[in-house]
Amino acid sequence: MQAQIDNSSGSFKIPAVEDSTGTPTPVPADIPKAKPDVPASRGGLMLDSDGKLVERPVLKAPESSNFYMLKREDFADAGQRYTDIMNDREANRTSDRSNMPAHQSDQDLGTFHSGAQQVKIMCRDYQFVDGDRVAVLVNDEIVVPSIWLTASWSSFYVPLNPGFNRISFKALNQGSSGPNTAAFIVYDDSGNVIVSNEWNLLTGVKANIMIVKE
Repeated sequence: MQAQIDNSSGSFKIPAVEDSTGTPTPVPADIPKAKPDVPASRGGLMLDSDGKLVERPVLKAPESSNFYMLKREDFADAGQRYTDIMNDREANRTSDRSNMPAHQSDQDLGTFHSGAQQVKIMCRDYQFVDGDRVAVLVNDEIVVPSIWLTASWSSFYVPLNPGFNRISFKALNQGSSGPNTAAFIVYDDSGNVIVSNEWNLLTGVKANIMIVKE
């Protein structure tokens, strides 16, 4: 197969058309370029046409120098206030307890007579609550293994046997600041007070009361 030649006389040229108006006019350099729309303000701040901040806002002081949103502290370090409070409390507690006579041997708090079938005993830490604990024994047998002495009264009942009933409060510790301190009240089964007293004991020492059941 052969391709057919449309024009056998050769190629032809397309003459250029001359511009009769002369040299083209250059584009002026001062014609502003198209810019995107920029908001005049944003978030309350004034912006120029380029979107730059015109001026920084001026922060005004409160009208009154006494105005303050938070509670003012007298210390440069706010935590120092609480540190000083705890130090003062510990110093006072140590001073108070150092003046107490701490019993190093068992303490006898008296002998009492009653016809009650049982007694109600209430006790609490009458000083600073620091973790004092005691055990309660009747005739050297443990009836309450451990009582944590708090600011509130703890109560329990002890049945009385005919004859002598020695009720002992044994200091299991001295808390965080000795000695072991407690106040106690003993009631009969009619609600009458048999005895009320306090103890200041070293660890392992007992405070004893004797109740004779008649």
